[in-house]
Amino acid sequence: MIKNIKNPRYGTGFTLFEVLVAMVVCAIGLLGLAKMAALAVSTTQNAGSRSLIAVQMESLASMMHANRNFWQSGTITSFTASGTTITDATNNLTALPGNGCVAPAICTPAQIAAVDVNKWVNDMNNQFPTYGATITCSAAAQIQITTSSTAPAPIDCSINVTWTEKQLAVNANTATGSATQISTQSFSVYVKP
Repeated sequence: MIKNIKNPRYGTGFTLFEVLVAMVVCAIGLLGLAKMAALAVSTTQNAGSRSLIAVQMESLASMMHANRNFWQSGTITSFTASGTTITDATNNLTALPGNGCVAPAICTPAQIAAVDVNKWVNDMNNQFPTYGATITCSAAAQIQITTSSTAPAPIDCSINVTWTEKQLAVNANTATGSATQISTQSFSVYVKP
């Protein structure tokens, strides 16, 4: 197209319409960046929670390894925990000793286990109030010794923790009712105390 040189209006500046189109394009881009930033913050927070859950479960596994006399005895087959409540059929883990086992030399393995589990439950409740834990211990297969006698079966324990976390929906197709969803997550660890 050939410009009219006599009319100076053709070669100068932007029209108001062009400026508005540029502002709309920039606004849409900024909204997309804001959504991505919110999603990144949400994902980072959830990843941090999952890491802390893994550390807490490893902490319980370490307590089981440290107190093998109790956990290998087969006294506990399973217990559950939610909040600060421990449900144990034998009541070994719910009854705390009066001295709090500050001097472990005078505590029985059952008392040490009760202190450890109660401390773990309180820590979990402080960090993850919506958690639920199920710990199940059972005897593994019997080991045959060459003298045809049977050795005591080792104990296998599974620790399963569930908790709820908020997840930010990426788009309208993944959102059911709102942009934020609450989902239940679970994590399991297997331990041989």
